[in-house]
Amino acid sequence: MSGERGSLARWWDGKAEARAKFHAWWEGYEFQARGRPAAASETAPPPPVLAEPRPRAKPTGKVLVRESWPPERIKVAQMVWGDGFSFPGGIDYAVEITQALKLARDGRGLDIGCGLGGGTRAIACAYGAIVDGYDLTPELAHEGHGLSIAASLSDRAPIDFLDMDRDIFKPKHYDAALIRNTLSLISDKATLIKRVAAALKPGGRLLTVEFCLAREDAHGAALDAYRLGEATAPRLATLPVLAARIKEAGLAVLGVEDHTDTFMRTVLTGWAKIDALVKRGQLDAKEGAALIGEAELWQRRLSALRSGDLRVARILATAAQAG
Repeated sequence: MSGERGSLARWWDGKAEARAKFHAWWEGYEFQARGRPAAASETAPPPPVLAEPRPRAKPTGKVLVRESWPPERIKVAQMVWGDGFSFPGGIDYAVEITQALKLARDGRGLDIGCGLGGGTRAIACAYGAIVDGYDLTPELAHEGHGLSIAASLSDRAPIDFLDMDRDIFKPKHYDAALIRNTLSLISDKATLIKRVAAALKPGGRLLTVEFCLAREDAHGAALDAYRLGEATAPRLATLPVLAARIKEAGLAVLGVEDHTDTFMRTVLTGWAKIDALVKRGQLDAKEGAALIGEAELWQRRLSALRSGDLRVARILATAAQAG
């Protein structure tokens, strides 16, 4: 415990440097602390190990992700990304990227990889639709549905655990579907894509936003650090492979783009608030340790994106029209 407190105190003392570090990662130069040249052999100390959380919801199927989401991490994530969000984006981003789905009032939407459901609720409210949210992490799904209940949106934006052992989606039920931060976590991407494709109504649209490899032989130090630093080992494909899987599911691909720069700006916007978030006495030891761990996690991800080996794919597709 004393080591955790010492690590947290050192990070608090150096909090003025935290934002500068993220700008350094973004701009691509070596960060130098307090005028001292950064030695090539120096590495950041590992974040404190957090205790495994007590189960908050009993999943009905096999849990494929190993990420630990105790209450203190959920709190810290929302401080960085916004209320109801466990990953970058926020309300404006969620609504903006889903404009391409053309979800109409009273339409049906599917949001896979929804985390705490902040985006799910934002989409439902912005378009007047009913949006079903699913996540691979039981803790996030359980907490997210509680947030939907608290917002009186449990009917319009319910959140549930995504059980990959079962095909739970009704055929031709959805007008639009969003898959994000999910395909990169599972080996059997084709099965999930086919299930979603079958759940789309004729003319329904699918949007995917996922981490992917820049090329099949990508293998740099930053990419390796990212892979080793993830709680669940990423199952990465290239953008062309993801597009091919979508076509194989019977969908027509309307657009394929490298979404990396936009995503990185979104990440940096969230972390730009770090100086305001971290003040002495504002976070207890566990919350401070969670913030350190989250910062180190996103440092590795941003470094891998900056290296060019890791990218963010954005693919828009549509189901065939009836007749």
